[in-house]
Amino acid sequence: MNNVVIKPYDVVSDTDLPEISVEYLPTDGDPLEISGELYFVCEQSHSKKSESQVIGVIPLVVRNPSKVQNIKKYIECLSIAHRKVQFRNERGICNLLDCDEMVISE
Repeated sequence: MNNVVIKPYDVVSDTDLPEISVEYLPTDGDPLEISGELYFVCEQSHSKKSESQVIGVIPLVVRNPSKVQNIKKYIECLSIAHRKVQFRNERGICNLLDCDEMVISE
C-alpha cells in the first residue's frame, strides 16, 4: 500500500507542522499524532499551497484559548472529532464514568 505524505497545518495557531506519512488520507475528525501531540483533522483541503496534501488540524489541547481567533470553528471541529470517541470497559461500550478506556474509532 502506498503511503500519502500530508502537510498538517494548525488552524488554531496559524502554523505549519512537520510533514508526516500516513497509510490513507485522513477525514474530518480523524486523530493524528504529530511530534508527540494529538491533533484532529479539521479541514480536508486547506487553502495554502504545497507539494504535499495540506490538511488543516486542531490540537486536542489548546493553551491560551482566549487567543484562539475563531473559537466557534475550533469547537465545531472538536465536535466532529468527539463523535468518533467511544468509551469501553470489559462489558463493551459504556459511559464516561464507568469505563476503563477511551478509543477513537474510524
